[in-house]
Amino acid sequence: MSEQDSWIARAEELKDQMAALLVAQLEEYETMTSKLEQWKQNPSDTWLTEADYQPWQDALKKLESAQREFDAHISARVKKEGE
Repeated sequence: MSEQDSWIARAEELKDQMAALLVAQLEEYETMTSKLEQWKQNPSDTWLTEADYQPWQDALKKLESAQREFDAHISARVKKEGE
């Protein structure tokens, strides 16, 4: 496999990872939205706790990290081609 092929394979791997993390983040967002809707229907219920929103925050952090890794991979290729 050539260097370019391995770079493309890694880029595709990182894109797939981001897609999976995006799905997870959206699922957590939907869960949080559902909890907020339930809370709006019963405002006297307890407030949302860290346990309610932490999974969504974690999913966002993982997605952000994956995006940075992908961007770094792309940037490395652009710099290499420009040298």
